[in-house]
This record gives sequence, C-alpha cells and structure tokens, in this order.
Amino acid sequence: MKIELKNFKHYDRLSEETLCFVGNIWVNGIKCGYAENSGKGGCTSYHHEGTQESRELIRQAEEYCLKLPPIIYKATATYNKDIQIDMNLTNYIDDLCCELVKKKEKDAIAKKMNKEMQKAILIGIDNGSEIAYQTITFKLPLRDMWEKHPDFFKKTLVEKLEKYEPKGYKLLNTNIPQQFLN
Repeated sequence: MKIELKNFKHYDRLSEETLCFVGNIWVNGIKCGYAENSGKGGCTSYHHEGTQESRELIRQAEEYCLKLPPIIYKATATYNKDIQIDMNLTNYIDDLCCELVKKKEKDAIAKKMNKEMQKAILIGIDNGSEIAYQTITFKLPLRDMWEKHPDFFKKTLVEKLEKYEPKGYKLLNTNIPQQFLN
C-alpha cells in the first residue's frame, strides 16, 4: 500500500512541541483525505473526504499501518532505554511529515551550499544526516581564481585540505575542475 502526503505545508514558526502542518492524504494514488496538526503538542488528526471511497481507503490505510512493525527510538543520553511505539496511521503520517521537513531542510542547505560554491571552497563533513563545513573565500569568484591564479588556487586548496583532514573534513565543492583535485 502506498500512503503519501501531498500539498504538504509545514509552518515552522507555529510549531511549538510538534510539527504544525496540513497536507492531503493519498492512498494508492487516490486523494482520500487530509491530515493536520496545530503544532501545540497534540496528536495529528486526519479525516476522509466524506465519500464512501475515501472512507474505505482511510480504513484500509489504518489496517495496513496496524500491521507494520513498531517504531523504535534508540536510547540516548536523555532516555537511557529504547522507546517502542506501535505503528498506526497517525504515527505513519507523523513519520511522513518528518521526512518531508527533513527533505525540505536538506534541499535548502544544498541550495545554499551550491550558491556558496561559486564564491568559496567548502571543506567539511556531509554524512547524509549532518552537514558542517568551513568556507575559504577569495576576493574573486572561485572560477576567476582558478582561471587567473591557478597555482595560488591549487596551493590554497591543498593546504586547507591538509589542515582540515585530521578532523575528517573533505572537499564538498562539486564545481572545481579535476586538474586541481589530483
């Protein structure tokens, strides 16, 4: 079964204890309801569209989710034991929301990084879940630096990579020509 949230709107400024959002529920490619959370700590609510078909699709989605394995949150410094939460449609929708918000945040970071790459060398860590980096800027745009001052650019690049390599940092730029990376 394929359950999706479309026309998803997340309201970060209104999110206090939970994600504040609204979105349409689609089951197996058919729009059949909507979900929402006010962001004040309460549960996510969802509703069918009032038709027999939408009621049935929501019912099927509820049954499907009940058969899924529970969500397990691993122990942390705050909680010294694993937490297990049984899956249901509400929790499934909440997980979809979290994924959509994380994707939006990652896309925003990627867009920012691509813009910065035009002006600077980016050296850091990108392990999929976390991105941290340093920027090494020049008075000229990066392309002008490697075209007009290739030796200085290569020397600076090598020095910075050697400096940050012990921290596990790597070059994050995707726009630097291969000749400077050897």
